[in-house]
Amino acid sequence: MKRKRLLLIVLMVVGMVIAGCMPYKGEKFVEVQNNETAFVIPLEGNLNKQQKLKSLEALQSYQVAVKRINIPRRWRKTGRLWYSGEWIDTVKVIKVDRSPITREWTAGRDTGTSTRNEGIWIESEDSVSFSTGFTCTSYIREENAPRFLYHYPNGRLATIMDNQLRAEIQSKAAEIATLYKMDELRTKKDEIIKGVREHVVAFFEQSGITVTTIGMFGGFTYENKDIQNAIDATFVAQQEKVVTAALYDAQEDKNRRVIKEAEAMKRSAIIKANGEAEAIRLVANAAAEAKSNPAFLALRRLEVEAKRIGKWNGQYPQQYWNTDGSNGLGILVNTGTQ
Repeated sequence: MKRKRLLLIVLMVVGMVIAGCMPYKGEKFVEVQNNETAFVIPLEGNLNKQQKLKSLEALQSYQVAVKRINIPRRWRKTGRLWYSGEWIDTVKVIKVDRSPITREWTAGRDTGTSTRNEGIWIESEDSVSFSTGFTCTSYIREENAPRFLYHYPNGRLATIMDNQLRAEIQSKAAEIATLYKMDELRTKKDEIIKGVREHVVAFFEQSGITVTTIGMFGGFTYENKDIQNAIDATFVAQQEKVVTAALYDAQEDKNRRVIKEAEAMKRSAIIKANGEAEAIRLVANAAAEAKSNPAFLALRRLEVEAKRIGKWNGQYPQQYWNTDGSNGLGILVNTGTQ
């Protein structure tokens, strides 16, 4: 009986020892990617040191460059027995994703980053409401990661762009739009985008966000469809006017070309006629000169004879037709030359 009691006590002690072992501490690691910046924040310490965590300088001091962080841990008792407790972390790792993010805010479902209507709606001085598309790209420089974390402790860049950054774009665009009437505003797109870009880039640079691109695209979409229809009709009429003017100009060019060609042909005909008249005049003058001056005719004969001799190869014709210059029959004479 005593042995049974002793055995039971031993088994109870062994069970308590087995059940009362502390859990294995082990090691806990956090991986940091190349596009991330990590901060190791102490979770324990004196109160004065913890209050400094809210400062930008403190965050800069907790920034680390390692890519694998071993989390220190300690045992926290939760009961009376020595094995009652748990292992808890003494630091917290916060990572900031610095990757570039691009957003396109448009009114159409088939365009933009989202299928929702995310057009930037603004209003002109004469109360014409319209929307336009905006695109924006931003990222976080590594040296600005502490500043970003200080301003947005729980924020992600994508969320900030869809909320604060988009709101700043809309606010500045609306501010510029109220300075002009709708007819003037259509020619002020460059001024709108320049004003929005200067304001947004400077504003978010203070928060550690680098805005690289801001652009307007897609034209204006009017809340009142009648306005859009009227603008479309006006544009079509203007295009038809442009086409008509282009056809008229083309016909005018063709007419001028035909006139120039006719004038060229006229000048050519005049020059040719003048040449022929001059030739006739020279021949007539030569004939008149020959009648009045026998020496002139003799000189011309000598010139013809000189040209004939220059072309003569030294041979005589084997036959020639002899005639005395009358209208009678001539005699074919064989010269017998070789």
